[in-house]
Amino acid sequence: MSQSTNHTGRAQLRAWIRERSGRDLTDDTPIFETGILSSLEVVELIVFVESITGQPLDLEAVDPAVLTSIDTIARGFLGD
Repeated sequence: MSQSTNHTGRAQLRAWIRERSGRDLTDDTPIFETGILSSLEVVELIVFVESITGQPLDLEAVDPAVLTSIDTIARGFLGD
């Protein structure tokens, strides 16, 4: 994934999370630990990441720590 696409992916993630939570965040803000998203929204987040990457995620291989923040998601799935 190109750097431009990665930047776009980060912006899409940020907008998606803000839309659901109504809260502002930075790329290193812990999204679940701070209550920005609930654990019930993790499936929706995974589906959204799949829509950004255009590829299904192997849920058995996903380390939950990858879903901590926009930074960790970008490193794990957007080639950052």
